[in-house]
Amino acid sequence: MTESVPDPLADALRLRASDADRERVAGLLREAYVEGRLSAVEHEERISEVYRATTYAELVPLLHDLPVPPGSLSVPGVGQTVALTGAQLPAVPDSAGGVVVDPSRAAQGQGTAIAILSGVERKGRWVVPAQLTAVALMGGAVLDFTSAVLTAQETVMTVFCLMGGIEITVPDGIDVRIEAVAILGGHSGPESAPPAGAPVLRIRGLVVMGGVDVKRSQPKRDNGSKQLGP
Repeated sequence: MTESVPDPLADALRLRASDADRERVAGLLREAYVEGRLSAVEHEERISEVYRATTYAELVPLLHDLPVPPGSLSVPGVGQTVALTGAQLPAVPDSAGGVVVDPSRAAQGQGTAIAILSGVERKGRWVVPAQLTAVALMGGAVLDFTSAVLTAQETVMTVFCLMGGIEITVPDGIDVRIEAVAILGGHSGPESAPPAGAPVLRIRGLVVMGGVDVKRSQPKRDNGSKQLGP
């Protein structure tokens, strides 16, 4: 389920971007790299996503955390042109994976989940900051991103798991990249690939005698049954 975006912006973001639009965004990213706002790895990743993008909804999030000048990317709307800036990006729903990226809600993010000899859970419509920490010390943490609101195109999660477990559920519209180190423990991620330009969840940290398991949420099925009255 996705959050709606007020028209005409929602319709505009679904339009296909042109080669000129992609080159314009690539140029802005190159300037950000030269200015030191992006690392070499971040620049390379975003440039790759630029040339894979087919719609404005895939291009817009690539500028979400950059102070680009007003009107840097003008999106043709219905009867008007919508000028987007990096500092004032709208929430962008991903129709394929049900993901919402809303940078304006960054201050509402829940950045820490700690389970010490206990359990902690994050699920439902919770707000995910750009950086968060999950700790499971002889306990368990459950983080469900299925209906969560992301606040950045790339979310970095730092995990520390000692004789515990961290279970993470993501929708199809999130790209998962696991970079955690495992010692006498392990981690696993989903095999299916997300759509081009999908938001990234990057998992870093340490797993000792424990486990981090990332899986994709199962789509809800309508079995067509109807409840009968008395």
